[in-house]
Amino acid sequence: MGHAAASAPPIDSGQVDAAWKAIRADGSIQFDLPEKVVEPRDPPPEWLEPVLRAIGNFVQWVGGGWRVILWIVGIVIVVALLFACLPGLREWLAERLGRRQVVEEAPVWVPTETRARALLEDADALAAAGKFDAAVHLLLFRSIDDIVAWRGDVVRPADTSRDIARADALPPHARGVFAGIVAAVERSLFGGRALDAGDWQRARSDYAGFALKGAR
Repeated sequence: MGHAAASAPPIDSGQVDAAWKAIRADGSIQFDLPEKVVEPRDPPPEWLEPVLRAIGNFVQWVGGGWRVILWIVGIVIVVALLFACLPGLREWLAERLGRRQVVEEAPVWVPTETRARALLEDADALAAAGKFDAAVHLLLFRSIDDIVAWRGDVVRPADTSRDIARADALPPHARGVFAGIVAAVERSLFGGRALDAGDWQRARSDYAGFALKGAR
């Protein structure tokens, strides 16, 4: 290989120059690249400048607070992923919030002492005359009037006394007392059995214990 390289003929610079000139003279060959024409860009909309300025001012105002913001964003993302991946967590939180709302917003109904004593006096007068059915009926109807006066949305036109007794708006103790009075009235009206003194005393005691906190 060294012998072949040593025997190679020398390069004739004149021939190279003549070949270069011939190539340059060939008009079909392009040597100069055309200048790139840059089309003018449309100016940004007028509203963009104040927006960018506001963003720049916000970034400058936040300064080193970006780390805190990133932490907050990260925590929000983690919490969102937990709620998305754990349906039980959503149900638990909804149940806790629902119970707290019920406890905070649950209204309390109890007749005023004046109305309760007036009702018991009128009912006692009927019972003293042996009209035990009418006395218990009076407890029921006056109680319904008190509930309507307290919250009209609790009683709907189509509601029966039993429906009212099951109303969620009533406190549990009130529902129990009211349900007992309703049951006594239903036995009187639909059971074909007149109420006696025992039925009256039981209904009166329940109502007085609820409305007057044990007073008789």
